[in-house]
Amino acid sequence: MSRSDELPVPQPTPGTRAFGLPGTLAQRWNAFAVAACGAVVLVMGYRHRWTNDDALIYTRAVRQILAGNGPVFNVQERAESSTGTLWQWLLAAGGALPGVSDPLRLAVALGLLLTVAGYLLALDGTRRMLRIHRPAGALLPAGVLVLLPLCATWDYATSGLETGLSFAYLGGAWWLLVRARTLRAAHEAPADRGRPTLAPTAFALGLGPLVRPDLALVSGVFLAALWLLWRPPLRTTLGWAGAAAALPCAYEIFRAGYYGVLVPLPALAKEASGTQWQFGWDYLRNTLDPYLLWIPLSLLAGYIGYRAYGVYRAYRAHRASAVAGAPAAPETSAALGTSATGGAPATPDASAAFGTSATAGASATPDTSAGLGTSATAGTPATPDTSAGIDTSATAGTPATPETSAALGTSATTGTPATSPTSAEPGAPAPPGTSAEPGGAVTTGTSATPGTTGALGTPATFDTAVTPGSPAAPGTVTPGTAAPVGSAIGGGSAVGASLPHGVPVRRWVRWWGGTRDGRAVSRPYTADAVLVGAPVAAGLLSAFFVVKIGGDFMHGRMVLPALFLLLLPIFLLPLGRAATVLAGALAAWAVVCGLLLRPPLESPDDPRIVFDSHTVYQRVLGDTHPVGQSAHTERRLAFSDAARHTLRTGRHALVLRLPHDAGYPVVPLAPHVRAPVAAAEARLGHAGAVLPLDGFVIDTLGLSNPLGAHTEPTSRRKAGHEKPLDRAWVVADVTAPGTRVPGVDPDRVRAARHALTCGPLPELLASAREPLTPGRFWSNLTGAWDRTRFRIPADPVEAERRLC
Repeated sequence: MSRSDELPVPQPTPGTRAFGLPGTLAQRWNAFAVAACGAVVLVMGYRHRWTNDDALIYTRAVRQILAGNGPVFNVQERAESSTGTLWQWLLAAGGALPGVSDPLRLAVALGLLLTVAGYLLALDGTRRMLRIHRPAGALLPAGVLVLLPLCATWDYATSGLETGLSFAYLGGAWWLLVRARTLRAAHEAPADRGRPTLAPTAFALGLGPLVRPDLALVSGVFLAALWLLWRPPLRTTLGWAGAAAALPCAYEIFRAGYYGVLVPLPALAKEASGTQWQFGWDYLRNTLDPYLLWIPLSLLAGYIGYRAYGVYRAYRAHRASAVAGAPAAPETSAALGTSATGGAPATPDASAAFGTSATAGASATPDTSAGLGTSATAGTPATPDTSAGIDTSATAGTPATPETSAALGTSATTGTPATSPTSAEPGAPAPPGTSAEPGGAVTTGTSATPGTTGALGTPATFDTAVTPGSPAAPGTVTPGTAAPVGSAIGGGSAVGASLPHGVPVRRWVRWWGGTRDGRAVSRPYTADAVLVGAPVAAGLLSAFFVVKIGGDFMHGRMVLPALFLLLLPIFLLPLGRAATVLAGALAAWAVVCGLLLRPPLESPDDPRIVFDSHTVYQRVLGDTHPVGQSAHTERRLAFSDAARHTLRTGRHALVLRLPHDAGYPVVPLAPHVRAPVAAAEARLGHAGAVLPLDGFVIDTLGLSNPLGAHTEPTSRRKAGHEKPLDRAWVVADVTAPGTRVPGVDPDRVRAARHALTCGPLPELLASAREPLTPGRFWSNLTGAWDRTRFRIPADPVEAERRLC
């Protein structure tokens, strides 16, 4: 087409915009929508600011680091009590700043900011994903509306735990993955200047296990998606793998040598490798039911199903028209390998899901332009972004750009000239039914380009009709039939007939990725499927893991990351009639949920305890916003009174909490215990805040106690509290022989003292309590696997019988 034949494109009028705001009205609306969602998280998270006992576990380890004692809970033994490794070190770095005196307040502020950052990154990532194929247009909040009105979202925006960092990691990982997809599209453009460096992206994606051990699932899925988006050569793959594994592997070596085990002690205490399906399902229901989350999730599923049905109808109609050799009906101008016919108006049914194409001479309806990929109407030159969708086709009279012919099922109809690079001499038509290069099937009067198929109104489809019994040669088709899938992509070729039925593996490989100038390229539809599928797969795996291990005792905390991941690709949707109806329905539910729906305080009728931790701590502490350490320690309790009295009198003694709060006897410590005072308490964070840093806190639930963490579980009533430590073990470990304690059976104490000298138990305690010499580090490192798997009977008498 000569330049004189090109249709003029209206240009924006130069000059200052109204109110001096940059961008179009749609751009300003999109920025407002993203900012408003972030503001809701910020405001509601601040209004629900609080901390719990588990946050105090983090801050004691942080105070030990700042005091120069290392990442330990007690000076006397090396035990890793922090589940979130990065969160612990991030708080330690912040606590070293001038003016920061209370790490707990820092945890509240930092957690809130990271949560907001995670949501903003996630929203911007989804916006960028939609912009890959839809360069302009307004976007509506959709999936994000499911999370914003939940009390659990507001509560765990702070709490002092690592949840805020988890959201920041998930949102940042999504943003980086979308960025990798956009770089992939730019890399395949004709003006490609070389492969960008994505090793920093792989490094960031690999940090999941250090944020929380269970986020290793997310890291694995996102790293696999990054590889599938690019499919780099072996050398680059190894570089990415090294970048992703560098810090987690280095810290794992440190953990094994320093602590003597392969995972943090809370993972052992909670038996994270166990299976408790019924408890996990009850925990999931405890999150979904109070908010009526089945309603918005069903609405979203219906919307996705509606779009998927549109894709299916388009494919069936398109396949039928290709087999008959007739022009496609108007309804086939939808997605997944369909192109509009000349002069036919687009119907509402043509607006299928992730890729829609308008017809020649007709303007697209609102639904026609919805989805991940949109195509230009007749008379509008297709831009690289416009034509890069999952399946975008150029229509009659539309000059195609180099990227217009790059999508699956893209066909050049009558009168559509192909652009460079061409598979024949420039401007020379190819004979009917032949192509000059593999993958470039053309018809009479249509000049061929690699990845452009001809056939007078018959677009390329998934299934290629060939003469029975005669395999098709590369790049050739029978007249009146559709070209193979491989011929629709520049430089690739598909040998034989339809892919879904009995195609050899090598042909699937060709279908999956071809080459351009010797480089691996990604099909647009494949890349988009990988991009959208990664967070969905990661979310399903996360939900599966939470249900498998039996959930948690804090309402909603473990389900939120899985919901966040599942909803990421639909946090925002392009403006359209269906999307507007969906967003309106979700907004109505969100208002009702935010104003009226609240989680139960506790679940006494369930087989396992799950409670609203935020409300419980507000009532127990008598403080609406317990955000400082003093809010937890100033309240007088029997334990704190006994511990403080022991410190004032200077006694070298143990404050022992008996089961069921039956009493707090104070008994002398053995001479070998190097601590001014010791305390055995189930509220580990509270005990760590009351006792000084050189005090010895013995956790009776095993979260920071090497002995208790390795016992066998005996209770299923509360998640993470399944290993209550028999007090006979505590008395045998830290008191002198012959010491009698009211409420503790002396025969069980005697059995425990004997068991502590038998089997692997002495080595277990030595790995945590002996001075860390090079020899000790090596012994810990080499024995970490067996030590992690070692379990002790909870009953001292049974342990003595089995070990001795």
